Amino acid sequence: MLNFVDRKFNSEQTSKYRLSIQISLDGFLFCIFDTNNICLAAKTLNTADAGIDYLFATELLLTKRFSSVKCIAVSQKSTLVPNGCFDKNKSAEYLEFVCDINNEKIFTHKIQKADAHCIFAIDNDIYATVKKYQPQAEFYNQCIPLIYSALRSSGKNMFIFFDSETIDIVACDSENLLLQNSYKTESTGDAIYFVAAVKKILNVEFDNIYLSGKINKHEEEEFGSFFEKVKVKVEMNKNLMFATGTENSLRLTLLEKLNRCV
Repeated sequence: MLNFVDRKFNSEQTSKYRLSIQISLDGFLFCIFDTNNICLAAKTLNTADAGIDYLFATELLLTKRFSSVKCIAVSQKSTLVPNGCFDKNKSAEYLEFVCDINNEKIFTHKIQKADAHCIFAIDNDIYATVKKYQPQAEFYNQCIPLIYSALRSSGKNMFIFFDSETIDIVACDSENLLLQNSYKTESTGDAIYFVAAVKKILNVEFDNIYLSGKINKHEEEEFGSFFEKVKVKVEMNKNLMFATGTENSLRLTLLEKLNRCV
């Protein structure tokens, strides 16, 4: 479990800070950043032990007011629609082409550099609970900060985000988005299989494969040994690494990226 507080953090000045939240099936992670995107506090909570409403109600920091609040609800229920084909009134219809929608709220987010809109679903209960405690919260799918980060990179790169039962893959050639997809996985071997399949389908020799999320040193080494001709790198912010340790910083990287989604 992660429970980090920087000595510069002032719990009475949260209105000057930015709160980023990540909610997944088995975990709740939040990070508080200053205006320079420096992590001042971070904590993981177990949703298996208590419901999200209870976690918000009992975690004092989550009841405070912030200058901005952004929330990622990890889900495979998302799709990209080119701007030229996008009609906001048909958002649910677009999403239902790729997944079932049940008791979920539909969101759209325009990704300018990708010339596309991301359409995604968030469980209504999660949405209502977050809004109850943080009314100004904005919602995102995990693929959005990954795409922004990929499109800011140079060269042919693949960005992979690991969660407990899924991986998200974003592939790009400089500012050209080549692929974005989410895959169900049960092991590192499954993740390697999907990455290899994407490489074969795209027929691209990638310069780098960047890893972030729930991944440990052993899994990183497995990727490195399988993709020997590609530079496999763990993607983390140095501030987060020194503050929280390597493995924790990999989990926090997506929240750090979230603040750059503009």
